[in-house]
Amino acid sequence: MDKVDLISGITVDGLEVLAITLDAERNVIGETVLCLNDEERRRAEGLRRGSDRRRFVATRVQLRQILASKLGIPPSEVELVYGRLGKPRLSPRMPAHDLCFSVSRSGDVAVIALSSGHEVGVDIEAVLPVPEADEIAALCFSASEYGAYAALGPEDRLEGFLGHWTRMEAVSKALGCGLGQLLSWQESDWAVRRFVPKPGYIGTVVVRN
Repeated sequence: MDKVDLISGITVDGLEVLAITLDAERNVIGETVLCLNDEERRRAEGLRRGSDRRRFVATRVQLRQILASKLGIPPSEVELVYGRLGKPRLSPRMPAHDLCFSVSRSGDVAVIALSSGHEVGVDIEAVLPVPEADEIAALCFSASEYGAYAALGPEDRLEGFLGHWTRMEAVSKALGCGLGQLLSWQESDWAVRRFVPKPGYIGTVVVRN
């Protein structure tokens, strides 16, 4: 896989968001896996379903290709370090190590967001029914978020739920924490942008102001 199979892209104010199809090429578990590090290979091998394994490898290979193109080095030389909860970032030894990135994957689509010098988080979800949406919203949304969600008509509930959910996930990824640790985050600290990576999907990207 010598190119990025790009579906769509956004570039604005130093933020770049690339949506990538993962099923365009089936033979990504071959020579391309050589550019992954040992930890990435172990994670791939730990996935039981072949489709999940293939999509994980495709996402990581594409991420390495994109980062490598920004850094001017081969994909196999991209060195990543991981935070306490597994958030990846470029090693301080990398050129342009202040390049921040975030990755989200759902179905056959992955999204990679990049921002220079500002923490970034991205999340996408396929627009599919969520039977427990009301219960999840009551448990996880803030009072104002839940009020806005509850005020939606039945035809708007699913998209409204996924919009709030992807925003929460995007902020948690930017902060490198779990959703349960988001109670104190300030919306004014973040620029929030909704987008559609592909018909049938919804996404949110956030960048720290």
